[in-house]
Amino acid sequence: MSIADLKPAPILAPKPAPTAPGNPLVQAYRMRHDPIKTIDDAFAFHAQPDAITLRLGPLVATLLRSPELVRRVLVDNAANYSKNTRGYRKAKIVLGEGLVTSEGELWTRQRRIAAPAFHRQRIAALAQPIVEASRAYSPRETIDGSTDVFADMMRLTLGIAMQTLFGTTASQDDPDLARVSAAVTVVLERTNDLITNLLAPPLWVPLPSYVRFKRALAVLDEYCYRTIQQKQENPGDDLLSMLITARDESTGLGMSDRQLRDEAVTILIAGHETSACALTWAMWLLAKNQDVQSKMHAELDGLNNKTLNNKTLAFDDLPKLAFTRQIIDEAMRLYPPAWMIGRYAVKSDIVGPYTIRQGQFALISPYWSHRNPHVWENADAFDPDRFAPGRAESIPKFAYIPLGGGSRFCIGANLALMEAVLVLATIAQRYRFKLDPAAPEPKPWAMITLRPRDGLILRMEKRL
Repeated sequence: MSIADLKPAPILAPKPAPTAPGNPLVQAYRMRHDPIKTIDDAFAFHAQPDAITLRLGPLVATLLRSPELVRRVLVDNAANYSKNTRGYRKAKIVLGEGLVTSEGELWTRQRRIAAPAFHRQRIAALAQPIVEASRAYSPRETIDGSTDVFADMMRLTLGIAMQTLFGTTASQDDPDLARVSAAVTVVLERTNDLITNLLAPPLWVPLPSYVRFKRALAVLDEYCYRTIQQKQENPGDDLLSMLITARDESTGLGMSDRQLRDEAVTILIAGHETSACALTWAMWLLAKNQDVQSKMHAELDGLNNKTLNNKTLAFDDLPKLAFTRQIIDEAMRLYPPAWMIGRYAVKSDIVGPYTIRQGQFALISPYWSHRNPHVWENADAFDPDRFAPGRAESIPKFAYIPLGGGSRFCIGANLALMEAVLVLATIAQRYRFKLDPAAPEPKPWAMITLRPRDGLILRMEKRL
């Protein structure tokens, strides 16, 4: 790509995308309380365009969902779109200058230092603790025998993150696990509130919610800095030790304690939360589609002709878990954990037939890109065979972006996908997921991640 390609196109005929109907203040209120319905209504009102303009109080944002428009922002003119958005500014309160929030030379340097820790060989070594934790999983049933699988997956994936990232053995009854889990929940909920509430008071105001937020953040900081010090004195095979010992090839410098903290918190929160969401939605979709679940069980039962209890999965089994991987891919199509990506337009730009003005925002949502009826046949249906060999190749580039795209593609993507496949397969060896007739239909809750609101209740039926 030449330097000329980085320059924004001149604005010849300003034409914003169709505008969502309604008063800007009302739209801001609706987006805060139910963004999925608000945006669904806007697309439906304008007969399903490839982009819509949202006026949210004083802010103007264009949500793009066709592959060509997404590519313009994430790749072709990415230099024009910064992370100087309200969401990323508020996220920095928690994540600092980690890989998710940093930009420019700092991001380039940190990415270069961190990259070796995520190479295939390094990731392969993490498969064993992931499988061991999954084999130790036991559903926490309620009185009527049902299970909140979202709560279970949050605990399980946090324990996995603590072990693979920090090298600490975290059983489900570990006090650090309970403290960190509670702190992560408070931090995410309060950060989401700061992002979506345009009238939120500054953090120095002594609101009870802010006091809880700061205490939770202090718990995360204490745990991370304590573990960093331990790993500096006694490094292991975990990701944190790799980051501590990694050096920039250009300068020979490593990360400061503060930078290690920022990357550790970023991976801890982003890694376990997104994995838990993906696994929870996959289990629910399998419970709703028993034929798909039976096909997955046939794949698992056929591994090496071993009985279920005798076959411990490993990294080398991943190629044999092709259909299980298709289930994860399709679950993340319908319910992508990272459901919204925001960018700030440094200069005015023409994106396809639309104009995004300087100072406005470009929104890229995997949720709506993945449900675009102009791209996906029967877009709202659960069909893992979309990702089968012979069909997956026909999916347009940038139509499927659950882990981002362009240079900011998730550095931990391979680790996240490996974890999701191995956890789902290991649990499904022992259990069948079934709907609970008494449980309400789960509703997606578009926080920082796409969670099920009020948890997700299933029945876990033992297979053996």
